[in-house]
Amino acid sequence: MKAIYRGFTAMLFGAALVGICAASAMALPKGGTATAGFSGLPLRNCQGIYCAEMKKLHWGQELRIIYDDYMYGWAQVEVVGTGEQGWVCDANIF
Repeated sequence: MKAIYRGFTAMLFGAALVGICAASAMALPKGGTATAGFSGLPLRNCQGIYCAEMKKLHWGQELRIIYDDYMYGWAQVEVVGTGEQGWVCDANIF
């Protein structure tokens, strides 16, 4: 039983390291726009929760979709108005 628990714990830890985010049911259209779903949404320098936060976005901040990696739940975006680019969890944009 301990071996099963240890294996399960390792699997959960591995998923957290990879930064798997809840995937959306549909891909976001490239070049389309979306908005940040909450204040403090991290704009990261790569796709994963282990990646550095470049800034926190405000609720309703408009974003242009560059690439949506919907299989892993991350979207590469450009912040409309500033041109900053980074990655956000696509479950948190609308």
